[in-house]
Amino acid sequence: MNRIAWLSGLAFGLGALVLLAAPQEISFSRDVKPILDKECTSCHKTKRMKADLDLSGDNALKNLLNVPSSQVPDMVRVKPGDPEQSYLWLKLDHRAQKGGGMPKIFVFSKRLHQDKLDLIKAWIAGGAKE
Repeated sequence: MNRIAWLSGLAFGLGALVLLAAPQEISFSRDVKPILDKECTSCHKTKRMKADLDLSGDNALKNLLNVPSSQVPDMVRVKPGDPEQSYLWLKLDHRAQKGGGMPKIFVFSKRLHQDKLDLIKAWIAGGAKE
């Protein structure tokens, strides 16, 4: 009986550990939007829309998902599940066909910190969910 109780406790403990260790799904509003707010909205907001892109407030997600890029209309800004076909990703990764990398500081481009880039890429690859 003690062996059964011990094995049951072990199985329960391992199950709880797996749940705690499972990666949390990336959320646009919780994870991605704060990066865009800090790094992008000084240029991409309602009153100052560079490249016809408003990333302020509730506009960001609807202006990104499956919306053609104004710079390369054959590409959408974010193609859920496919970072390499998402113009936003190519801009952030400094591989865009037009306009250089983002974000810009004056006339120069800077790279976001790698953890921010990894998070945005994973969000797109994971289906670009809210």
